[in-house]
Amino acid sequence: MPKRADRIVGLAVVALGIVLALLVADIEINERQSTLSARFFPGLIAGALVLLGGLLTLKPGALATADAVSGLIRRRGVLIAALFLLYCLAFRYVDFRLGTWAFTILALWILGSRKPLELALIPIAVSATVYAVFRYGFTVLLPTWT
Repeated sequence: MPKRADRIVGLAVVALGIVLALLVADIEINERQSTLSARFFPGLIAGALVLLGGLLTLKPGALATADAVSGLIRRRGVLIAALFLLYCLAFRYVDFRLGTWAFTILALWILGSRKPLELALIPIAVSATVYAVFRYGFTVLLPTWT
């Protein structure tokens, strides 16, 4: 039965990707913009949803649906989801570097990391790398306190 459940979920993910792609097509583009368009990242996500949902549909796994869902609703999963929601809601108001650092360190803690060196270095590395890629690689302005 798990294979059938995976196929149903895979088809649902494909449908979600297609709906997102249709919504992305309506995003207006600034013709004078010299960086990636506003459609790029949502389109990339839509494409990934269609591709990965299609793969799940064609090659389902052996994990039962009940086991997969129970893994998601465990305390850690709920805490990570709540933390991510808070991160998204605060994105506009908190300096990107500080918010990403806080999100990463709290996510590591929730997931069980207790090594001081890991907790000290990984959040800084993630925050600095993501900021540098978006700011200087894609030339996307991120919310910062100046």
